[in-house]
Amino acid sequence: MKRLIKGQSSGDALLVVTVWGLLAFGLLALYSATFYVGIEFWYQQLIWLLLGGVVLVILAYLVPYPLWQRLAVPLMGLTLVLLFLVLLIGKPVLGAQRSVELWGISIQPGVLARLSAMIYIAAWLTSKGEHLARMLYGLIPFAIITGVVAGLVALQPDLSTALLLGVTALLMFFFAGGDPVQIFIFIIGAGSSFALLAWQFQHARLRLLNYLAALKDPSEMSYHVYRAVTALGKGGLWGQGIGNGRLKSGYLPFPHTDSIFAVIGEELGLLGTLLVLTLFALLAYRGYRIALETPDPFGSLLAFGATTMIITEALLNVSVMIGLIPFTGTALPFFSYGGSQMLITLTAVGLLLGISRGRPKGDWDAIVDRWWGNWRARLSGTRRSTGTPKRH
Repeated sequence: MKRLIKGQSSGDALLVVTVWGLLAFGLLALYSATFYVGIEFWYQQLIWLLLGGVVLVILAYLVPYPLWQRLAVPLMGLTLVLLFLVLLIGKPVLGAQRSVELWGISIQPGVLARLSAMIYIAAWLTSKGEHLARMLYGLIPFAIITGVVAGLVALQPDLSTALLLGVTALLMFFFAGGDPVQIFIFIIGAGSSFALLAWQFQHARLRLLNYLAALKDPSEMSYHVYRAVTALGKGGLWGQGIGNGRLKSGYLPFPHTDSIFAVIGEELGLLGTLLVLTLFALLAYRGYRIALETPDPFGSLLAFGATTMIITEALLNVSVMIGLIPFTGTALPFFSYGGSQMLITLTAVGLLLGISRGRPKGDWDAIVDRWWGNWRARLSGTRRSTGTPKRH
């Protein structure tokens, strides 16, 4: 490990330690959430973690991240083909058609779409440069790209993944220097379209109605959210002790996936949930700092997108578990059971580590001042004409 991180800043070491902490905590939480029915879930998750770790190391230390700028278009094309295939020949599970089996391997194109769309949008925004502020070259094609991919995911239906994809894309558009008026227009248009589409699905409609009813009368909240909030409340400050939670056994739905944060809250209490949030906050801090420090426009956007992709999903999951927003079937990165989820998350971390290895070291305050003071020009050709920023 010392060889792998030799020559990097202490900040990179902090990112590595944070990811190790999330993975270790995730394995512990998953074991506690599933041991009473067997350890098959835990073993399978460990295998996916090891495979994802191999991918992480390859992306971080062997594959130069600029390669993804050239692969963005074919990767996006492959993803679109898979999204169409899952709608045509996908395997229905619990009323949704989210996976397709090819050559004996089950693939979830919706999960892959979040990663490939993030890479493609980073490359696309980089290519626009100073033209991004023009609606014909900025908002309109951006809305079409995002709308097509998110729409195909939503039709599976997988509304939570479509929402996460759209939010990540919008925040990347903002980070790239998108015009505030265009961003407002996109929020209104995309939000209205998403709401109308979601209303067509009975399960989404019922979840929204349950949420609105619970705002007036907490006793009307959905069974899943009620059990999650109850588990968090039973944990108190210190929790019932690891492995001693009772609601995960037949009372709390999906304790190993959607509801694992509630399991942590019941067994490790408020302090345990705060530790989870602290680890994600450290990941966000390192990821966004890397994005700001990276002078290469594509690398900067890719780091921002990879970080946002993980953090928005974590925030959405936690918000659902505490009853802040309507229920969505969203996983908690690093914690929830799922092979595709673990692979995509560790791939994003690998990209982030790879970018961090290539950035110049500089003064944090100067970097922030430069970013805010030259917002739109950040991704234009201005830097190419003025030269590379000086190293501090």
